[in-house]
Amino acid sequence: MIEWLTDTLVMTGALLALVLLVRKPVGRWFGPHAAYALWALPMIRLVLPPLALPRNLLPLPKVSIEPIVAGATTVEPVRVGAASVMTAPVDPAPVVVAEPGLLAQVPWTTVLLTVWLLGVLAFLGWRTWNYFTMRRELLAEARLVAHAEGVRIVETPAAAAPLAFGVFDKVVALPSGFLANTDSESSDFAIAHELEHHAGNDLLAIIVMQPLFALHWFNPLAWAAWRALRGDQEVACDARVVAGRDRSIRARYGQLIASYAAGTRLALAAPMAGPLTGDKPIIHRLKALAHKDVTPARRVLGRSLFAMAIVAVPATATVSYAAMDEPGNLQAVAVPEAPAAPAAPAAPEPPAAPEPPRWNASEAEIPAPPAPPAPPAAPDHKTVWIHKSGNRDAERSAAFAERQAAQAERRAEREQRQMERQVERQAAEAERQAAQAERMAAEAVARAPKVEETVTRDGKKVIRIVHKTGDGKREVKQEMVLEDDCPADSPRSTRDRSQSRTVICTGVPKVAMTATIKALKSARQAIVSERDLGEEERAQILADLDSEIADAFKEMHEAN
Repeated sequence: MIEWLTDTLVMTGALLALVLLVRKPVGRWFGPHAAYALWALPMIRLVLPPLALPRNLLPLPKVSIEPIVAGATTVEPVRVGAASVMTAPVDPAPVVVAEPGLLAQVPWTTVLLTVWLLGVLAFLGWRTWNYFTMRRELLAEARLVAHAEGVRIVETPAAAAPLAFGVFDKVVALPSGFLANTDSESSDFAIAHELEHHAGNDLLAIIVMQPLFALHWFNPLAWAAWRALRGDQEVACDARVVAGRDRSIRARYGQLIASYAAGTRLALAAPMAGPLTGDKPIIHRLKALAHKDVTPARRVLGRSLFAMAIVAVPATATVSYAAMDEPGNLQAVAVPEAPAAPAAPAAPEPPAAPEPPRWNASEAEIPAPPAPPAPPAAPDHKTVWIHKSGNRDAERSAAFAERQAAQAERRAEREQRQMERQVERQAAEAERQAAQAERMAAEAVARAPKVEETVTRDGKKVIRIVHKTGDGKREVKQEMVLEDDCPADSPRSTRDRSQSRTVICTGVPKVAMTATIKALKSARQAIVSERDLGEEERAQILADLDSEIADAFKEMHEAN
């Protein structure tokens, strides 16, 4: 058990560090959903049970033992001058073993393990108490305003910004007077964001991952991972809310996020502003809103890599080897001898055959022959008179019926032939009309303009509308060039005598850039007015915001 806990602590910590390292590149390449999904890897490792393998798979070191043979050697006398002195063995001095000190006698492994597990229990208790206290305070003076998809929407004076909480009893809490004092678009955005937290099971994910961070309560890396997880969760929720929306709507949504920059810091809830400490989350979310949508090819590649990562997680599992009996320890079990089979009983003697019956001619009786049957009675003779006139009438009726049947058969054959000829004429007319329709369709297709799509050497996509003239030559009527170097709200077009050339700009529109700059300025003003921030932290955030504003101005001028 201790080995499994230690391995789980080390491996989950390594996976947390790995996710912290790759989450931003993954978010840029494969989208915010892929970056948020990475946090499932350490959670999968946490619930992974140890793997038990057979003991014969355990690699054993081979140790070669060489016998040591003691040999006797003669000791030569040492001559000193004229006398000789024999060397004698000297007994070594006795070795005194010092007793261990007080600190050495303390079982440090048990003490550290106890402190660690007590910290885990204290962390989980603190999180649970914090959640229920927050829930009680938010619902103390709450007023129900609406229901949506099984979620209660309430207004409460305890909420400084819209937030979602609850797994079974799902609630979205709004500040008092939020619906009355906020414009409809902003309130719709805020409520949609919180409802998306419930729909995406974000709150359940936060609660389920608490044991993982409880194991690392002493690890600063885990606290940084917790803040990064909350930031990635908010970015993924923003992406689900603005999916399929244009840039102007995304810009207004960014302004709403920046306006809640000084909101709440609740741990097990999902506030509109998200976490506000570490990694500059507001800037991270505003940058994510300005990113382009992920292409289908990158989405498929990201899912494939994530599946490979999930398959690779079991390679970090704790491996234990099950004990097995050694071949030399097997003992033979004496098998008792089978008892002797009993003797077969003697076969009984066959019974005597019965005597055949004897025939007594005197006792046999000969049966009398049967009496002959009586002859049948003679039938009565009757005279039947057949009149020839009746036969002639029946023959005339049969002949008339045959003539009527022949006439009906001929009429049926004529009607059938007429019907067949009519069906053949209708089929021929339908074939002629179908052939005429095919010729007309072919002529229409030949006269219809064709759309050609090409890509230039510098990567620009060109779309041409081509007509065919009467002599079969190609004539370009219109040409459209898609450029992502110019803002989307500043199209350019040129026209000559024969064709028109239109340049469609697909870059970031000026309106979106302006809205982004306004959002950054609004965020900067909110940070300036926040009194709870320290001077050093405030200066760092303001410096980052000023850098982002300068970059946005630079991009807007380069686009012009």
